[in-house]
Amino acid sequence: MKGKWTLVLVVVMVVSLLAPAMAFADQGGGTGTLVAQGDGLAGLRGGGQVTISGRGVLYIKDSGGDAVIQVSGKGIRTELPSGWIRYAGFDGEAQVRGSAITVALSGVNIHLRATGHGRFALWGSGTYEVNGVTGVWTERGQVLELPAAP
Repeated sequence: MKGKWTLVLVVVMVVSLLAPAMAFADQGGGTGTLVAQGDGLAGLRGGGQVTISGRGVLYIKDSGGDAVIQVSGKGIRTELPSGWIRYAGFDGEAQVRGSAITVALSGVNIHLRATGHGRFALWGSGTYEVNGVTGVWTERGQVLELPAAP
């Protein structure tokens, strides 16, 4: 039962924090590159290419219907009725490319590299860099846009 509530919490948080990203993507916005590493929750919604690795629970959703998804390592894959793909016990790497994707990893030793447009959420302890500007993850969580490259 605990696992089910964890799933609900993570999905609700990612969707609610990142929901405005699709409007951002539809408006054109900018493009940029995000590199992040840490422990906690890292989520991204928008368009482009994402490579993420670590240990925990991985969630992927292809809202555009054109995603190319490659996952290696360990984890139990479950396709959920809501369109999400969940990898419980994930320990590996995922590469996801598409026009409207959501990728989130709740866990430890997270390494994320994303190029494209949209928004990202980071919650926990870690560091990130967007187009040469650095920052830190917070325990309260934060949602940031992937801005235009300088």
